[in-house]
Amino acid sequence: MKIKELIGGFYQSAGLNLINAIARSGDYERLSDIPFGSAHRNYLDHYRIDGDSARPTVLFFYGGNWRSGNKSDYRFVADTLACQGFNVVVPDYRLYPSVRFPEILQDAQLAYQWTLENVPENQPLFIMGHSAGAQLGSLLTLNQSLLSQSYNCDQRLSGFVGLAGPYDFYPFTEDDHWDLFSPKERYAESQAVNFIRHDAPPLYLLHGKEDTRVRRGHSKSLMEKVVTAGGQADREIYEAMGHVDIILEFTRLHRRGSKVVEDISRFMKQKSI
Repeated sequence: MKIKELIGGFYQSAGLNLINAIARSGDYERLSDIPFGSAHRNYLDHYRIDGDSARPTVLFFYGGNWRSGNKSDYRFVADTLACQGFNVVVPDYRLYPSVRFPEILQDAQLAYQWTLENVPENQPLFIMGHSAGAQLGSLLTLNQSLLSQSYNCDQRLSGFVGLAGPYDFYPFTEDDHWDLFSPKERYAESQAVNFIRHDAPPLYLLHGKEDTRVRRGHSKSLMEKVVTAGGQADREIYEAMGHVDIILEFTRLHRRGSKVVEDISRFMKQKSI
């Protein structure tokens, strides 16, 4: 069995304990369980590297079909990004079925607001997410109604990186999504393709060619619509890579020489200039 297949099993069944145990190698400080709202899961971890005050910051949203996940499970992502020279913010958010999507998106808004308030204005800021987290990040990037313009969101945000994200999935194909994204008058608010605009921060959309969980057509649809509108969007497709594989590229065993990590680092460093 291949190493990646073994790691994929740990990812799905053991809460990433092993992956995160070997990830703790970066030269950074981790400030844990910082509150950013009043709900029970409104806490985040902030990974900071000493030194350059203009170092870029990445706000990372994890996936889990809007129903599972924990910020501590994604230390390996923050560790790899820190090794690439980025500060990182990883928030938790409330999950279905305890809440519906409007509350989940509200938590993402609050995490973004905390980041805007606590990251110096001279630091480039990026939003990044995997799967459901990429959907949340894309909405924060594109939907101008989600945050007060007093935060100069577009001016502060240098770009969005989406890994295996669902951006164009209405009508829903999973039965519980009709409830998750309810009420029905708000269904359209879950679709990033409904908020296309030419002046949005640049998008970088990554997908595995063998992703059967969230098909690569989602990133194709979003990219094409943004480009047609006159905006900036690029897309990468990775051979022999599935839905989980793309996030496993951030593990310590795979990040060295990883095309995914290399491409993301290059994009963010270029957009930080």
